[in-house]
Amino acid sequence: MTTDAINAIIQRSAPPWSPDACGVTRRDTQIESLVHQDAYANDSDRHRILLIGGLTGDPDDVAAAVAALDAYASSQRLRNRVALSAIPCANPDGLSLGAAPGNGSGGSPTTGYPPQDGFFNHETDPESRYLWRYIGFMAPDLALEVRAGDSAAWESAGVPSEIANALDATPMPPDTDSDGILSALSSGVPNELGTIPGLRLTAPPDAAASELMRLARALDSAGPPAVSPARAALADRRARTPLDVAAALAPRYGYTLAPVIYTQGVSISGRLRYGALTGRLDEYAQGVADLVEPYLSGERAWFPDSDGAGGGA
Repeated sequence: MTTDAINAIIQRSAPPWSPDACGVTRRDTQIESLVHQDAYANDSDRHRILLIGGLTGDPDDVAAAVAALDAYASSQRLRNRVALSAIPCANPDGLSLGAAPGNGSGGSPTTGYPPQDGFFNHETDPESRYLWRYIGFMAPDLALEVRAGDSAAWESAGVPSEIANALDATPMPPDTDSDGILSALSSGVPNELGTIPGLRLTAPPDAAASELMRLARALDSAGPPAVSPARAALADRRARTPLDVAAALAPRYGYTLAPVIYTQGVSISGRLRYGALTGRLDEYAQGVADLVEPYLSGERAWFPDSDGAGGGA
């Protein structure tokens, strides 16, 4: 349902989207996404927003998200002011199996943020892991979750007060949204980058166009397009020199040879190269010599049977 509806929007309106996928479910279903051409641009005069729909897998919530995308694609004014990317249905298995708000694998993408373990091979909640990383490294300036409802209402998490007030948005209640994706993105240091403000729109599908226009006006009234702390952190990373990157890697990598495999050698080689560039080659070379000595002396076997590095070959 979602794919057909989105394809119809694209064919009718030709919005500036590239199809993508932000992950897969336990049933190997792609979590589809649409990426605006300005989503990763260093500079843009548009407000960069990521729409997240269908976290619950409820058909009405997905329909509301699709209606919002249709409203955006049909409005030249919105397209001029907003660079909208989207994850139309973040819980495709929940939708197809009728398992809302679950995902049919014992989990639910609506809760559990930030995810703590398991990550992409998680037994019950791989969706939350994929969403967390994908959204964090897209680093939109605003995350917008869309849900279906009988009337239009806005909730905010980490959004500047002038924008929240213009939308009559209420703060997300901490007792019910403490581990929701928007609350987690807007607090702490998500993905070791920075925060991403969030808004949740609950509305009937036929109100999507007017509410998105309200959002665009509220953003414009607050001044030039704001940059989220997550996007600013990525910009800082892009500005690093190769030596800056090496300085960040050198204290962490190249300090072990067990197991003896190619990737360990690459780290050790990099550590030596960094030492040569910074006048510390003797220091780092001695460290590498200390790593190798137990193998040369026979104290440690190069390829023991237990380490998976080719023992017995």
